[in-house]
Amino acid sequence: MRPRIGVLPLYDSKKQTLWINPLYFGGVEQAGGLPLLLPLSEDPELWDEYLESCDGFVFTGGQDIAPGIYGEETLPECGYQAPLRDNQEQYMLEQLMGMDKPVLGICRGIQMMNASYGGTLYQDIFSQAPSHVVHRQDKPYELPHHQVKIRKGTMLYDILGCETLSVNSMHHQAVKTPAPCAVVSARAEDGIIEAIEFPEKRFMLGLQWHPEHMWQDYASARRIWSAFVSAAIE
Repeated sequence: MRPRIGVLPLYDSKKQTLWINPLYFGGVEQAGGLPLLLPLSEDPELWDEYLESCDGFVFTGGQDIAPGIYGEETLPECGYQAPLRDNQEQYMLEQLMGMDKPVLGICRGIQMMNASYGGTLYQDIFSQAPSHVVHRQDKPYELPHHQVKIRKGTMLYDILGCETLSVNSMHHQAVKTPAPCAVVSARAEDGIIEAIEFPEKRFMLGLQWHPEHMWQDYASARRIWSAFVSAAIE
């Protein structure tokens, strides 16, 4: 039986609808997993049911994270937030730290992981950490746009087997201070943190780039999805 992978949805508050880029599902499926789109709810009992029902979890991209989660006031440059997502995702991540089920956080996902576990974020890298590196590219999103340096000795290095990787980039927030239990496993040329992991856990990896857009064309993205789904089988 394929491992069941819970995928956290994106939320449109104006239309009050959930949605998902099907490329997230494709990344899970081609790696041998069964993707399940999880509802958003205000009921913690349902959150616990989701946690028990799935073998691994993907925390997806989307809105900015409320700065109050990491103890800061909201700056004017901080974008639209989604409290419904923040509340559910923070709770689930806190529980998953103890459950030790595999977690893959992408874009907003890495940011929520870091904030939930005691780290901080740049609310807007363009005003708080300006650089020559373009962190928000135009379409096509599957094309790499800048390089990251991968730290030897990390799980990410073991998965990819390389020190430098070309990645896509679509963000304006980023990890500022890593969570105390996190290890930085990749940085962009300008020093912006592009990946964190939690070495005491079976598989807990956050990526600032978007491997869901890249798995069809790049073996490196497929290796990430395969490592994640394989961890959910163990």
